[in-house]
Amino acid sequence: MNIFSTYNGMPLLFIVMITCCNIGFNHGCMDEERTALQEITESMGYGHDSYEYSYRSRFFDDCCRWEGVQCSPTSSQVIGIYFYFIKKDSEEQWFLDMSLFSKLKQLQALHLVGNNIGGLDNPEAICELPNLQWLDLSINSIEEEVPPCWGNMPSLRTLDLSKNEFRGNLTSILANISKNIEVIDFSHNLFEGFVPFSILANLSNLKHLGLSYNYHLEVETEDPIWHPSFQVQHLLLADCNLNHQSGQGIPRFLSTQYNLQTLDLSSNSLVGNFPTWLLQNVSSVLSLRSNCFVGQFPEHLQSRLSTLDISDNRFDGHLPLRFDLILPQLFEFNASSNQFSGNIPLSVGELKHLEKVDLSNNRLSGPVPVGLTQNSPLWYLNLSNNSLEGEPLAVNCNMPKLHWLLLHNNHFVGEFPACLSNSLSLRLIDVRDNDLLGTISSLSVLMQLGAFLVSGNQISGHLPKELCEMQMLQYLDFSNNRFSGNIPPCLHKSLVWKNKTQANLWVPIDFTTKGISRSYQGIPLTLMTGIDFSVNTLVGEIPQAIGELSKLHSLNLSNNHLTGHIPTSFKELNNLESLDLSHNNLTGHIPPEISQMSTLSKFSVAFNNLRGSIPSSTQFSTFSESDFEGNPELCGEPLQRRCSGNDDDDDGRKENPSEKAEESVFDKPLIFFSFVLISYSLGFWGFIAPLYISAKWRRKYFATVDGWIEHLF
Repeated sequence: MNIFSTYNGMPLLFIVMITCCNIGFNHGCMDEERTALQEITESMGYGHDSYEYSYRSRFFDDCCRWEGVQCSPTSSQVIGIYFYFIKKDSEEQWFLDMSLFSKLKQLQALHLVGNNIGGLDNPEAICELPNLQWLDLSINSIEEEVPPCWGNMPSLRTLDLSKNEFRGNLTSILANISKNIEVIDFSHNLFEGFVPFSILANLSNLKHLGLSYNYHLEVETEDPIWHPSFQVQHLLLADCNLNHQSGQGIPRFLSTQYNLQTLDLSSNSLVGNFPTWLLQNVSSVLSLRSNCFVGQFPEHLQSRLSTLDISDNRFDGHLPLRFDLILPQLFEFNASSNQFSGNIPLSVGELKHLEKVDLSNNRLSGPVPVGLTQNSPLWYLNLSNNSLEGEPLAVNCNMPKLHWLLLHNNHFVGEFPACLSNSLSLRLIDVRDNDLLGTISSLSVLMQLGAFLVSGNQISGHLPKELCEMQMLQYLDFSNNRFSGNIPPCLHKSLVWKNKTQANLWVPIDFTTKGISRSYQGIPLTLMTGIDFSVNTLVGEIPQAIGELSKLHSLNLSNNHLTGHIPTSFKELNNLESLDLSHNNLTGHIPPEISQMSTLSKFSVAFNNLRGSIPSSTQFSTFSESDFEGNPELCGEPLQRRCSGNDDDDDGRKENPSEKAEESVFDKPLIFFSFVLISYSLGFWGFIAPLYISAKWRRKYFATVDGWIEHLF
C-alpha cells in the first residue's frame, strides 16, 4: 500500500492534507474564552499597563500562550489557570467576579494563589463548571462564607482555601463534600462550629486534611465511634481545640493510618505520655508543639522522621545517647521549652543531615558537642537559656551555612568565637549573658548580619571597626561589657538605620528600650531598630554622624565616660523613641532642637555636667526630674532649681566669681550714674577747662593738631 491508496474512495494523501489543515486552523484559543480571560486580567487592576500588555503583545491573540494559562492540546480550550502571586506587591485588593470563569466550560484547574483577593462576587458561578477538579484560593484575604455548592462539585478533588478570612459553620460544608475529594485545606481561617470526624469517615480518597488555626472551631475525633475508610498522608490539626470534649487525648484513629507523612497536633493542650508510637507511624514531619505531654524521650526505636518538633511540653530526663541511631534522617529538631537535663549527646554531632537544632529553655549542662560545629550543615542553632559550659563553639568550628546563632544565658567562657568569620551568611549572633572574655578584633565583615547581641559579658577592647561595613545591622547590643575607646564615627554607613533597606530577620529578638526589655517578633521586629553601648568605658565625643541614622528607634549610650556636647545632629533622628545619655561627662547645653522631637518618649541626661536651662516643649514636659538630675548647673522644669538670667549664657563659657561680682556692682543704678558723672567731670576739668583758661596751652594744642594733619596728608 502506498500514499495513493484510497479510503472509501478518497485518496489517503488528501485525507492527511485536510487533517493537517484542520489542526492548523484550530490553533489558538477560542474568541469567547480569550474575551473572558481579558476581562479577568483587567479586573486585577493591571489592564494594558502590565499583565495583559506584556503577554498579549508578545503572543498576539493566542491566549493559550499567555502566562499561567493552559489549553487542551486537542481542542485548544482553556483547561487550567495558574495565577500565582501576580498581585503580591499590589496594595490594591482584587475583588473578583467569579462569573467571569463560567465561560471557560472545560476548566479543570483554577489556582489563584497569593493575589491579594479581598472578596468574591457571584462565588456560586464556578459551581457551573462540571469539570473543575482543582480549586486553590489560598494565601489571600477573602472575607466570605463558602457557598455550599463548592464542596459537592462532582469532579472536585482539591479544595484549598487556606490562609484567608473565610467564615461560617464548617460542619455543614464538610458534611456535604464530594466523595471524590482528595485534598481539603481550610487552615488559617475564621471558621467555627463543632466538627466530628465521623462525617469524614466515607471519604475514601482523602489524602490531605488541614483544619489548623481556626480558633473558634472545635474538632472531635473520639465521639461518636467511627472507622475511617481513608489512609491520610497529611493531617494538620494545630490549634483547633482538638478533643476537648473527650479528654484531650491523641486521636486513636491515627494508629490505623499507615501512610502518614505529616502530622501536626500543635497547640491543642493534649495530655498523656510521650507518644513514642507516633515516631514510627509518621514518616516525615511530626509536630507536637505546645501541648502538655510528659515522659522521657524513647531510648530504643528507629524513626524515619526528617522533622520533629516536641517543644513547649513537659518532657524530662536525658536525651538518648545514640540519638543518631534513633533518628538518622533528622533534618530539623526542636525540643525547646521542656525540662530535659544532662549533656547534649555527642551523637547529635553525627547527624549528617541536621540543619536546624533548637534545645533552648531546658536544663542542659556540659559542653557543646564538637561534631555539631565542625563541617556542619547547620543553618540554625539555638541553645539559649540552659546551663551549658566551656567554650561556646569549638576553636576550629566551621559552619559555612549558619544563619542564626543563639547561645545567650548560659555559662560559656573563653573568647568570642573567631571562627564565626567563616559563617558569612550570619543574620543573628546572640551570645548575651555569658562569661566571655577577650576582644572582637578578628571578626570578618558579615554583610548579612541584622542583629549582633553580646551584652552581659566581659568582652574588652575597642568596638570593632568592622561594624561600619555591616550595612544590614538593625539591632546592636554591646552593653554591660568592658569596651573602651571611641564610638566609631562610621556607624552611619548602615543602610537599615538610614532607612534605605530592611534586614531579613524573623527570629524573635529581646531588646531593651525605654528601660524595658521587650521581645520583638513579626511586624514589630521589622520596624524596631536600636543601638545599645551602655555600661562600658567608652570615651571621647558622640559622633555627629549618628544624626544620620534616621530610622533609629532606640539609642542608649549611658554609663560610659563620654565627653563633649550633645550633637545638634540628633534633631534629624525623627524616628527616635528612646535616648539615654545619662551617667557620662557631657557638657554644654541641651540642644533646643531635641525638645522638638515628637517621637521621643524616653529621654535621660541625668548625671552629666550639663548647664543652662532645660528647653521647654510639650515633649519635654512629659519627662521627670530624675531624667535631668545630677547636673548641678542645669535649671528649669522639671528640676526644682529655677533659672536666672545668667543661666542662659549661649556661648557656653563658665564665668568666674570676679566677673559676676563686677557685673552685679555696675548693674546698680546709683553706682552707674555716679560713675558717669565722675567721668564727665574728670574729662572737663582735666582737658577742656585748661584749654579755655590758658592761651599758651591753646597754641600748643592747635600746633600739635596741625602737625599731625600735615604728617598724615
